[in-house]
Parts: sequence; structure tokens; C-alpha cells
Amino acid sequence: MVGIIHLKNDLKQILRDPIMAILIVAPLLLIIAFKLMVLYLVPFIQTLIEFDILPYIDYVLVFVVMMCGAMLGIVTGFMMIDDRDGKIAELMSVTPLGRSGYLINRLLFAAVLSVFYSILSYYVLNVVVLPFITILFVSLLSSIYSIIIGLLIFTFADDKVKGLTFAKAINSLSLFAFTDLLALKWLTVLSWFFPPYWISLIIQSPHSYLNYGLGLLVNFVWLFLLIRHYWKKES
Repeated sequence: MVGIIHLKNDLKQILRDPIMAILIVAPLLLIIAFKLMVLYLVPFIQTLIEFDILPYIDYVLVFVVMMCGAMLGIVTGFMMIDDRDGKIAELMSVTPLGRSGYLINRLLFAAVLSVFYSILSYYVLNVVVLPFITILFVSLLSSIYSIIIGLLIFTFADDKVKGLTFAKAINSLSLFAFTDLLALKWLTVLSWFFPPYWISLIIQSPHSYLNYGLGLLVNFVWLFLLIRHYWKKES
């Protein structure tokens, strides 16, 4: 019952803000746009140039899954900034939910949506065949990425205007998902330390379970450091 009340309050908070309202449905629009691109634009380009795009088509899924997590992460960050301005987190700390309950509730909202959009993007785009366990795992990484983005924005932005500017800079992290295309060893090694790379690598190599473990480790390290910083800052 408490969870439903919080969900309703979250939706009201999102719908009151035009930017957050757009961002919450933007992943769906992105999926549709890229599906149309795969159906019509890719074949058209291939009739114009003698370059086979198909070996790289799975990067479409990489990009969409990653951006779903990123956009929803921005929503999380903005909601937490609103809560900070309204001292909601402080009020929650004296309720049965507590500060930890508030944080879990806030972070899970966008994370669950990220899982939904990631799974939807796989089946709608239909550009690569993956084992179901890989689909779920990539969706999990996307949800963790949304939490990471949200915490980064909340940590380094004082308000939503700065948050929007900072979000644009944070999105440069997505470039690490495509470094293998450049075939530069040093850049690939650098990419190991950033969550987007592992979304890409696992989609590219779905049967390498070592990648699953390493990807989860990197994401959890980022998550641990950001949550620890949150507790220190808010305590």
C-alpha cells in the first residue's frame, strides 16, 4: 500500500515537470525511431553505398538500451534534486520508511522502467539474437546505469538547470560503448572502467560469462562509490 502511494506521488511529481514528463516516454519514442531507421533507412543507405552495415547493426541495440537507462537516470537525478530542495529526504528520515527506504524507493523507480524499456527495445528492434539470460542481464546493467546517472546528477548539480547541462556531459560516457570500433587497445582498456562498455561487450559476446562477472563488478563499484558519497553528503 505504501509502495503504491509513493508510486502515485512519483508520477505526479514527474507529470508536473515538462522535461521529466518528456524523458519518461522518450525511450519509447527512441525505440520507434530506431525501428523505422532499421526498416527503411539502413536498406536505403545500402543501395547508395557499397558498405555492409549489417555487421554493425547490433550497435543500434547497444545505443538504444544505453540511452534508455541514461534518460531515465536523468529523471531520477531531477527527482532527487526536487526532493533535496523540498527537504523531502530529511522528512523521510524520521518516518518508518527511513532515509535508506527513501533512497531505495527513489532509485528503483527509474531502474524498473529501464528494465522494461530495455527488454522492449530488444524485441521491437529485432536486430540481433541473444539468449534470454543475456537480455535480462543487459536490462539489469541498463537499470544500474540509470541509477549511476541519477546519482551523478544529484551529486554534482545544485539545481535542475545545472543538472540538465551536466546530463549532456555525462552522456559522453556512452562513447565508451563504441570504442571497440576504433581498434585501439589503450582506449579499450580505458573503457573497461566504465559501465557503458560492458553493455556493448555483452551484447557482442553473449556467451562469455567472464564478461558478465566483470561487467557486474564494474557497475557495482560505481554504485558503491556513489551511494557511499550520498550517505556521507546527506548524513
